[in-house]
Amino acid sequence: MLENIELEKAQDIILSHVRVLPVESLPLLQALGRVVAEDIMAEHDMPPCAQAAMDGYALAEGDSGRYQVIEYLRPGEMASVALSSGQATGVVTGGPLPDGTVAVVPQEAVELEGEYITYSKSIEPGSNIKPLGENFLKGDLLVLKGSCLSPGMAGVLASYGINELTVYKKPRVAILSLGTDIVTCRETPMPGQMRNSNGVHLAGLVMQEQGEVIDIAVAGAGSTAQIGERFEKLLDSSDILITIGGAAYGVGDQAFPLIKQSRADILFWGIQIKPGSHSGAATYGEKLVISLPGNPAACAVSFHLLVVPVLRAMQNMKPHQARLSAVCSNVFSKKGGPRRFLLATAACDHAGWNATILLGQKSSMTKAFLRDCNALIDLPAGHPPVEKGAEVSVIILKPACL
Repeated sequence: MLENIELEKAQDIILSHVRVLPVESLPLLQALGRVVAEDIMAEHDMPPCAQAAMDGYALAEGDSGRYQVIEYLRPGEMASVALSSGQATGVVTGGPLPDGTVAVVPQEAVELEGEYITYSKSIEPGSNIKPLGENFLKGDLLVLKGSCLSPGMAGVLASYGINELTVYKKPRVAILSLGTDIVTCRETPMPGQMRNSNGVHLAGLVMQEQGEVIDIAVAGAGSTAQIGERFEKLLDSSDILITIGGAAYGVGDQAFPLIKQSRADILFWGIQIKPGSHSGAATYGEKLVISLPGNPAACAVSFHLLVVPVLRAMQNMKPHQARLSAVCSNVFSKKGGPRRFLLATAACDHAGWNATILLGQKSSMTKAFLRDCNALIDLPAGHPPVEKGAEVSVIILKPACL
């Protein structure tokens, strides 16, 4: 078993044990936000024929400025005859154009006299025409495999009559909070107890990454055998089991003994970061167990660094969050120690990216969660204090499918 390893090594080890999930077919609207499991190509040109870009008149060639209107088309109607020199057809926005059309002119720009119109301006060939295939040509790639289906994508697919598509199944995630002092959020805690807020927090983050939360359980004060039985049942019903708390080596810490007792293969225990050093991972057949610390900030940081890449990889997405440079807008006075991740909010303005360190950086604090905590500032081991205006490395915590 590897102990106290670098973060990137821990990530690589976990990802090497990830299997891409099977696929399922869903109705188009139900597939919104899901990860598409196949390349989707345009089956035909779009639009399938030349169309009018406005209400007006389709004009054939002519040099007198006077045109005979041979037909008026209503929405959905096709021309019954092609245009010849000096002829015009009344058309509507998006309507098919008759063969022989050189340009479309707006209806308010002509003078109508009986069955003739007069257009006094010069005609620019192709004006106000949506040509065949202007949007897409037959064979164009519409949606790339591994993309998250957006409303815009769904609209384009609907225009092609695609009402069902294949997506990757959601990772099934079970969450088990360890510790005799943890009770469910529905209970009133006794002195010395606390509600399972970490479980709810992580469940929300799992759902943002298109995961399906199977259970948010607490081990409570059950016996070792009872907790072990609960552990194995949760594993049976999920693809990933996340344990929260008890991941150190203290007298009351349950995570490591529980996983070892379950005969799971421990991949590593402990990583060289702060907060979140007391994290580990194991495999149980094809299932993954990821153990996170119980302090709220440490739990959240570890989730973003260890669990999010797994959830994305299981859906055949690029696993890692975007990383960029930003200018820090405030200070962080601590220095030295292991590699440190700070909860932050990042934004982009005319001057570029900036990051603000949020209040409440202790592992046990939750104050930062009430703000727009959308980034982690990555400080190297032995770092100096962070000064206002310093350039920092930032991981953006935006969910992949938002």
